[in-house]
Amino acid sequence: MTWLTWRIERGKVLVGAALVLVAAAVLLTMSVNGPVAMTSARVAVTIGPPAFAVVVAVFWGAPLVAREYEQRTYLLLWSRERPATRWLALRVAHLLLPLVALTFVVTMVAQLTLHRMNATTTGFQPAPDYDLWPPMQLATVLAGFALGVLVGVLVRNVVVSMGITLVGYAALRLFVGVIARPHLLPPLRLIDKVRPVGSMFVSGGYLDRDGQELSVAAVQALCTGQHPVVAAQDQCLVAHGIAHAYVDIQPVSRLTDLRLVEFGGYAVLAVVLFAAAWLMLRRREASR
Repeated sequence: MTWLTWRIERGKVLVGAALVLVAAAVLLTMSVNGPVAMTSARVAVTIGPPAFAVVVAVFWGAPLVAREYEQRTYLLLWSRERPATRWLALRVAHLLLPLVALTFVVTMVAQLTLHRMNATTTGFQPAPDYDLWPPMQLATVLAGFALGVLVGVLVRNVVVSMGITLVGYAALRLFVGVIARPHLLPPLRLIDKVRPVGSMFVSGGYLDRDGQELSVAAVQALCTGQHPVVAAQDQCLVAHGIAHAYVDIQPVSRLTDLRLVEFGGYAVLAVVLFAAAWLMLRRREASR
């Protein structure tokens, strides 16, 4: 990192590093014995890495270019000898090292905390957390950073760029994690079987004699709500031609492939967003 870039960006880098170190110290020293402590640790492990990615997107990515436009410092920084595209490429490259290092620390701390939780859990061994795979963590952070940079290039206002980045990145993570992820690969259907421990739930319901799907809500309204006794519910299901229950899952053996597909999607998205920001600056340069 050049001295000028360090002078400009040292505030956000040092604040980010301090927050990560404080969070790491708290997580690694907190007790995970007991239900309350276990729940707190689980919440921290689940929310911590995505929260770090949001901070990077909103406070590192969004102001990077928008600040230069808002303060009109781009008139001094960008010239024929130092074009905006080169400035952007160098600034992003200089921030990648601390970004990768902090992402690695956040992921390792979350994994160590999860390992401690698993070691103190009696009766069963929970499956490794899907999201705590270091390559995917880095890809999600870079995608958020790239989204913030692109929004800053388009909007050219720091506060507005931060707000749009926050909403857009949160919507992206929710869409991928909740809606798209279970369907990245064709699910496996189990009929009249219990979902295996560690598998990813996709959907479930019932099948009639013709193999037509019926939702759980429809069947519950038809039989469960009217017949509180289980035996009567079974008779009701048979009487209405409901032959089987099914569950669609992603088995444990596919989780690695799912992670690879999701990682590839975030990595491609990061490259596309950075390229779009670079091309937008290049186009503006050509029109000056």
